[in-house]
Amino acid sequence: MTENSSLLAEFPTCPRDANKRPRVFASASGAHLIDESGFRWIDFDNARGSVLLGHGAPVVAEAVARAATGADGSATGWSPRVDTVLERLHALCGGEVVGLFRSGTAAVRAAVLAVREATGRPLLLSCGYHGYDPMWYPSPTLLEPNADGVVDFFFDLGLLAELLAAPERVAAVVVSPDHMHLSPEWYRELRRLCTEAGVVVVADEVKVGLRYGPGLSTAELLAPDVWTVAKGMANGHAVSAVGGSRTLLRPLKEVSFTSFFEPTILAAADAALARVATGEPQRAARAAGDRFLRHARKALADASLPVEIAGDGTFFQFVPATEELEEDFYRASDAEGLLFYAGDNQAVSAAFDDAVLTDAEQRFDRVCERLAGHAGTAPVDETARYRVAWNVLDGLRDAGRDRTATTELLARLLDD
Repeated sequence: MTENSSLLAEFPTCPRDANKRPRVFASASGAHLIDESGFRWIDFDNARGSVLLGHGAPVVAEAVARAATGADGSATGWSPRVDTVLERLHALCGGEVVGLFRSGTAAVRAAVLAVREATGRPLLLSCGYHGYDPMWYPSPTLLEPNADGVVDFFFDLGLLAELLAAPERVAAVVVSPDHMHLSPEWYRELRRLCTEAGVVVVADEVKVGLRYGPGLSTAELLAPDVWTVAKGMANGHAVSAVGGSRTLLRPLKEVSFTSFFEPTILAAADAALARVATGEPQRAARAAGDRFLRHARKALADASLPVEIAGDGTFFQFVPATEELEEDFYRASDAEGLLFYAGDNQAVSAAFDDAVLTDAEQRFDRVCERLAGHAGTAPVDETARYRVAWNVLDGLRDAGRDRTATTELLARLLDD
C-alpha cells in the first residue's frame, strides 16, 4: 500500500516502513502484533498509548462481543451502561458533570469552546498537542492569537506570565501534560499563575490520563477546573470524556450525536474503566516499563551509544544525540521487531510479562549491536534534548533559560 494507491483520503498517524508506507498488521494479541509476512513484533506503540491492558484483553473483548449481539443495550437509546460509565469516570476524575465523545480531539475542542462561551472571554492560552485540529495551529507571530483565538505559549512559563498580564481576555489555559520533560514544580507554578490571574485551567489528559494511575495525573499538581481523558479509558476503543464544573460545561447540554448510545463502545469503556479503577494494570505496565528501561539504559551505556532515555516505565522517550543516529536507531529497532513510536513517547501495556520482557531485552541488545558504528560519538547535548522533546511536547522542555533563549529556540524549532 502506498499513499497514492490507497482510497483513504486521510494520511493517518500509524507505524510506517522506511519508505513511509503503512505497516499492515494481520493480528494482535497481548503485547504482540503479527504483520502480513508472519513476523512477530513487540508493541511499544500500543495505538499511541491507547492500549493499556494489552491487545484483545479478554475482559474487554468479552464485553464488546456480548454488546455486539444486541444483548446489552441498543444504539437507539439510553442503557444502564451510560450511567455506569459516567459514574466510573466521576469517581476516578471528579467534576460536577461528565460528557462523552468519540475522540480526544473532539472532547478537547468541545471543552474549551464550552469554557469560552461560559466565561465570555475570547482567548485560549495553549501548550501541547490537542489533536489533529487546525484550531490549535500556532500563529505565525509569537504571542499573537491564531484565527481561532488560540495563543500558544509552548510550555514556557515566562511567556504565559506575559499573556496573563491581561487576564480579563483569557477564557482558559489549556495544558496537555507531559511527565517526561516537565517537573512537578512546573505544574505548580502554572497553577499559581492561573489562580492569581483568576483564569480557568483545562487539563487535556487525553494521552496521559488514567495511565499513571486510577485518575488524573495532574489532579494534585494542577487541580484543573475542566479535564479531558480518552486513551486510557477503553483500551483503544473510540470514546473520550470531558468533566468539570457544571457552570463551565453548561454549553455541552446541546451536544449529541447518532452513535452516543452505541453499546459496544460503552461496554468497552465500562470493562476497561473497571480494571483501570483498581490501579493494577497501571502498576503492571509501570513495573514492566521500568524493568525494560533499566536494561535498555545499561545496554546503551555498555555499547557506548549516545542515547538517553527520558521518562519512566509509564511513558518514556529515546533521546539520540543526532538525527542520523535517531534514524538508524528506529531502523535497527524495526529490523529486530521492536515496534517503537518513532520519535515520540513509548508506552508498554500490562500484557508485558516476564517472557515478553526477556524477549524485548534480547532484541534491544541486538539493536545496540547494529548501532556499533555510532559508539563513542558526540554525546547528547541540550540541542538534542530540546529537539526530541519538541516531537512529543510541541513545545519547550522544562529547563532554565531567559526570554532571548526562548525566542531563539522557538524560531529554530518552528522553522524545522
